[in-house]
Parts: sequence; structure tokens; C-alpha cells
Amino acid sequence: MKILLFIFFLNTLFCFSYQAPIDTVFWFYPGRGQNFGQDSTYFPMNIFNLPDTNASENIPSANPKNICSIGLGGEICVGFKNYYVYDGEGEDFTIFENAFINPITKKVFAEPAVVSVSEDGVNFYEFPWDYYTLQGCAGTKPTNGKANPFDPKVSGGNSFDLAVLGLKKIRYIKIKDICDTILKSPNHPYYDPVISGFDLDCVVGLNLTSLTDFAELPLENHYLVKSYKTFLNIHSEKEFLLQIYDACGKLLLSVETKSDNYEIDLSKFHGNIFFGLIMWRNTNAKFTHFKILKLNDELFIN
Repeated sequence: MKILLFIFFLNTLFCFSYQAPIDTVFWFYPGRGQNFGQDSTYFPMNIFNLPDTNASENIPSANPKNICSIGLGGEICVGFKNYYVYDGEGEDFTIFENAFINPITKKVFAEPAVVSVSEDGVNFYEFPWDYYTLQGCAGTKPTNGKANPFDPKVSGGNSFDLAVLGLKKIRYIKIKDICDTILKSPNHPYYDPVISGFDLDCVVGLNLTSLTDFAELPLENHYLVKSYKTFLNIHSEKEFLLQIYDACGKLLLSVETKSDNYEIDLSKFHGNIFFGLIMWRNTNAKFTHFKILKLNDELFIN
């Protein structure tokens, strides 16, 4: 009974990691040529599903109910209404296209795109990629539609890790087709005169968390609590006493500071659940408290 109560306590206290396909198109600028799957009958619902179950390394998805061509030089930006993609363990999201193995050349028929991400929709950071090998691009690996789409080891598609960019969390995933540039280079290793643009099947988030899990906590107008990796940072205009307790109520830290900014690394504390208590002198707000979850070397405050 105690174990069940503890599990219930955890699930009501914190929001844990989710996995799901995208549910939002922030913008879409179709490129030239093919407009397959762009009809309002199909789009955008055709990219909100999980990958086409019929897709494999030898059979590309070819149903407008499952894919949308963004056209030569086209661009689409997608994401999640209520979730961040955060830098968790391993890859953080996977993009599925309808790449396949050409039965004649035995090479991948690729229609690549460059991927960039953003937290605010204004400042984007591009994943490193190579023009000739297409390393780092989306649209270069066939989809295994029969496999678990949330397991990059078997799902196929191109998976991306925010740690490569040093980013903690993002909301916007921008996919920019580069097939038009390859068509201008007949000597390119992936040149094929029939490539017609990136065909988006699906994007799934592998490490998702509620927007509120990353919210900074301006609990009063004179202080702010933030977190980065395993570091807890407190900015206060007034002198305060900080105390950290574990899930059992044991005091782990008690420190009084007059500094504008105080930072503590919680990685040295054992356990995953902590409680913070801040007390002030000479202010109407005598104390306040907040909760901390340490998960995969990340702090989530609430």
C-alpha cells in the first residue's frame, strides 16, 4: 500500500516524460513542383499520425493520407501545442520521410532536408550537416513502419539529439528541403533526376514534457527560481535563507545569502525528489516553497 501511495504521490506532484507525434504546424511554405498530400482533405492531419505502417526500406509510403510533400526548396515548421521537446537521454525526436533502398542501384533514394530548432520561434539553431554525405540531414533513412516509432534503434527515420546543439528545450522544429540544390549538381552522390522534394510522413517527440515543467517560478515579485541541467539558480533582491529537503523531509542544505544570485548543484545529492524552502527577513512574504524533480540529469521545478 505504501508503494502505491508513493507512486500516486509522484504522478500527481510532477509531470513526467511523454512520447507523441506532432500536433501543430506553425507555418508551411510549399516549394516548387510536387504538391502531393497538400490538399486540405489530407493536410495537416496526414503528418499528425504515427509513421505509415506499410513503409519499409524497400517500400516507401505513397499515400496522401500519410505523407505531405513540402516541394523543392519548401519549408515547414512543426511542433507540439502543450509540450517542450527537452534534452533527455539519447535522441529527442525523430523525423520520418519516405526514403527507400533503390532496387537497381542498392543505394538510398534520398530527398533530404536540413533541420533546425528553436525555443521561441525566432532564434533557430541548425543541426550540423554535410552537403555531400547528407550526414545530419532528415530524409536519408527509410522508415520501418512495423517497428516501435519511439525506439530509434528500430524505427528508422532520422533522429536528433538536442545535446548536439547544447540546447535544453525547444518547441519549434523547422524542416527545409535541399533537393533543389542537389538537382543542380549531377555529380552529387545522391543526385537523381526524379527527386521532387522532401516528403514528410511524421515527427515524433521522444522526450516531451509539459510547458509548465520548465516554467520559471516568479512566485513573488522580488525573486526568481530557475534551473539548468542539475543547477538550481535563485535570484533575489532581498536577503534570504534557502533550505533543501529530500522526499523524506531530511534537511540536506541550509544556507543564508545576501547575493543577488545563488546557485547550487543538486547532482551531489542522492535521490530524485526534493523540496526547496526560501525564507526572507524584513519582507511581507515570510517564506515560500517549491518542488524539484531530478530526472536524467535535469531539474524540473514546480
